[in-house]
Amino acid sequence: MAQPMKILVVGAGIGGLSAASALAQIGVNVDVIDDKPEISVAGVGFGLRINGLRAVRDIGLLEKCLEIGHPAPGIDNYDAEGNLLSTMSYGTRDEGLPGCVTMSRIAFLELAAQHALDNGCTFRMSTTVADIAQDDDTATVTFSDGERVDYDLVLGFDGLHSQIRRDYFGEKYDPRPVGGVAWRVGLPNRRKIMQPIICQGYGGKIMLTPLSEDSMYMVLTVAEEARPRYDASKMAEIMHDRALALTRGATFLADALDDVRHAENVAYTPYSTVWVPYPWFRGRVMIMGDAAHTMTPYLGSGAAMSIEDGVVLAQELARNASLLDAQLEFMKRRLPRVRAVHDRSIESMLEEFDSVTDEAYRARIDHLRHDEPIANEYANRLLRMPY
Repeated sequence: MAQPMKILVVGAGIGGLSAASALAQIGVNVDVIDDKPEISVAGVGFGLRINGLRAVRDIGLLEKCLEIGHPAPGIDNYDAEGNLLSTMSYGTRDEGLPGCVTMSRIAFLELAAQHALDNGCTFRMSTTVADIAQDDDTATVTFSDGERVDYDLVLGFDGLHSQIRRDYFGEKYDPRPVGGVAWRVGLPNRRKIMQPIICQGYGGKIMLTPLSEDSMYMVLTVAEEARPRYDASKMAEIMHDRALALTRGATFLADALDDVRHAENVAYTPYSTVWVPYPWFRGRVMIMGDAAHTMTPYLGSGAAMSIEDGVVLAQELARNASLLDAQLEFMKRRLPRVRAVHDRSIESMLEEFDSVTDEAYRARIDHLRHDEPIANEYANRLLRMPY
């Protein structure tokens, strides 16, 4: 009987933990390492649309995600003064799944980490890769503590600033700024909103997304090229002022903006993207998730694309006799799909930011009223396609 494969997953984030379970479920021995001392994540919440829910179902996490998450059937679009422009659906309940479920990032990570442990994966925290030596049969990894271990495959799920990508694919694929930033904060859900609302402002937007009946998170996105460093003690006030400027002082979101001023968990994230062209492997070293294809969050599918990567790799390893065949079949399935979502996410961001002047703002409002629902339906159909 052939020995089971042994795979190292670098990065205990959403994609890496999901891949670990997917691989363990086909009989692979999986080690997971992360440079942090414990499971943690930046940001507040995220959403999984139909494709992401399908992927977590494939690894056995759907029911628990539904327990911790909040179903969101669609999005309401408003102008800066609070006039409803359009209501967009996340799509039909394909296969009995909600169109979208929003949830806490850390809650998902805790679920995914426990699921990986339950599937037999092992974890090494505060650990990095010092070196990988490859031959025809093995990738020998030297860890930061000096230990050497042989693997059949090393998977870099180590995110936007991936060490694996830089070391084995080159600095030319380093993150590229795309001119936008996000301010995020967790807030009480005083309005008891049941689905996300977007307020289009002058040069950006404010989005409120419910996590439960009592909590939500706010994301403020705006064009910002300079990427300044802000005083951490002033982040809440700066985010409040940015939001006020976007709405030109309108009172529509005044209650939420007042909560921002008193928040202690404001996060500031400049948007960057990564696109590594074919192939995402160099011998027995592969990159996936944000390490290979960081996108803007404008289709709400960055996390879902990472989860899909791990599920598809497990499927191809299970059905192909050779690693190379599995890698090639993986790329055939993933490259065109991820590229389409990646490109559309950037286009959506740029369309939103083109709303600074009065004339551009009016054009954007007209687009949200008449054309955005059609663009949203394209995204629904794109994401519903099989992965």
